Amino acid sequence: MPTFSIIPTTIFTFLLLFFNQNISFAQYDIHYLKSGNQALIQKNYSDAETNYTTSLKHNSRNMEAYLQRGITRWHLGKYKDAISDLDRAILFNYKLAQANLWKGKAYYSIGSYKKSITYFDESFKLNTEKNSQLNAEIYEYKGYAYQKLNNSNKTAQNFRLALGEGSTKSAEINYQLATINYLNKEYEKSLKNLQLAREQGHPNRTKIANKIVALDKLIAQQKDVKFHFQNPSSLTTNVSNSFFDLEVCLESELMVKEVKVFVNNKEQDPVRGLTVTPNTKCAITIKRKIPLQNGNNEIRLEATTAQGTFFSDKATITFSSSIDRENTFTSMPKVWAVVVGVASYTAMPTLRYSDDDAYQMYAFLKSPEGGALSDNQITLLVDENATKSQIIKSLQQKFGTASENDLVIFYYAGHGLEGSFIPYDYNGNENTKLFHKDIQDIFTNSKAKNKLFIADACHSGSSSENLRGNVKETMDKYYKALANTSGGTALMMSSKAEETSLENKTIRQGVFSYYLIRGLKGEADFNADNIVSVRELFDYVQTQTRQYTNYRQNPELYGLFDPNMPIGAIRK
Repeated sequence: MPTFSIIPTTIFTFLLLFFNQNISFAQYDIHYLKSGNQALIQKNYSDAETNYTTSLKHNSRNMEAYLQRGITRWHLGKYKDAISDLDRAILFNYKLAQANLWKGKAYYSIGSYKKSITYFDESFKLNTEKNSQLNAEIYEYKGYAYQKLNNSNKTAQNFRLALGEGSTKSAEINYQLATINYLNKEYEKSLKNLQLAREQGHPNRTKIANKIVALDKLIAQQKDVKFHFQNPSSLTTNVSNSFFDLEVCLESELMVKEVKVFVNNKEQDPVRGLTVTPNTKCAITIKRKIPLQNGNNEIRLEATTAQGTFFSDKATITFSSSIDRENTFTSMPKVWAVVVGVASYTAMPTLRYSDDDAYQMYAFLKSPEGGALSDNQITLLVDENATKSQIIKSLQQKFGTASENDLVIFYYAGHGLEGSFIPYDYNGNENTKLFHKDIQDIFTNSKAKNKLFIADACHSGSSSENLRGNVKETMDKYYKALANTSGGTALMMSSKAEETSLENKTIRQGVFSYYLIRGLKGEADFNADNIVSVRELFDYVQTQTRQYTNYRQNPELYGLFDPNMPIGAIRK
């Protein structure tokens, strides 16, 4: 006969409570998951995030909670956190098409447009439901990503595919397509898109109606903007001066907002604030002093109106100097430089790397790649030696010694204030500042044909006879290129007038000067001719500085100068 053991009542009660409690804990994640989903539907994103987080505390492998929390965090603007959650869902192969779509949207939201397109493509590849709203959303966001990348063809292509998938945002997409077609001067297509956007209930009906009226008139009249070259009087001409006085008459039936002048496909300063009287020949004359390079110079103009962009014919101006280039080279031009770096101040915060930046620039100019300047051609002033009087004295000495074919360089790294740079002996008084005008006067008085000013400071926008082998070849190439320039003054500033120039402890330099030296040592030689020109150097430094500082610092280049003015040579 079997025997039975009797469990005391107290123990039995404890086990029953414990068992029931475990059941509740096991279902907590499901309870909070459902609560999060409900809050997400109601757009209570903060509550939704809290519930998903609580659910995951009870079950860290609940992939639905990770996916939904990633979507919720996207709505809350927590894009990096959203990417982390979506990565977890993707790692465990959970709803891959949806997870990749939202990850792409998160990268789009932080400005990583190329990366976002990669995840949109992956989402499309993984989606098994064709002709779906998910596909429509993929194409829609790809269109906006390509729009940010200024690829209008891919933008239009993806917007059209989104419409083909039955997008619920067809009114807005048609409105965007209307804008693209308008900029491409496809006015009839633009008109059709606007009409569809209005029919599909676009909220900006008044603006669309006005645009339709304007397009109707434009299509009927096909208005135009024309350019008439006054100087040169024909589209091909030869000149002997290194600067050309361009004069172009503008005839327009449209209101012109801006005219851009391009020389050899490089934009000059735009002409803004124009008022053009319609139907009047030569309503306004555009005048510009254009720096010319040796040989052919191609000039064209673009006029921007509300109806699109209009282009001029191309004029070719051939510059051939009367100077005997071989004789110029045999009378070797020289480079004169003053290099200043101030890191230690008494009346301003101390900088970390301005002195190091100056030493590196000095070392470059002393090297064959920088011209191998002799001691009497270059002055280095660092910290206590960089007083206002000493800087001005050194500039006057070096720049005053320069002859007509020479290059003078002034490099400054240190603090800057509006309209001035700050020398070592600045004490807070105005008269101890080094004003921009002080430097400008010295530059103006110098006889040197080529003049370069490089400033790495806040608010900065306001001989080879004894050389051998490839070193001599480098030097010969550099100085011959210098002799062949048409001259001018270039001002290269580390930042815009209202910006701060940044230092970085990782690279242990000012960001601008770091890329300046790298560019001079060869990374800026885009055309691979082993010469680094002013234009090449600035294009490189501007791009790299902007990217490194996330566009908080934007270098600028001013002046009238030969863009081929050499700043450095590269040893083979």
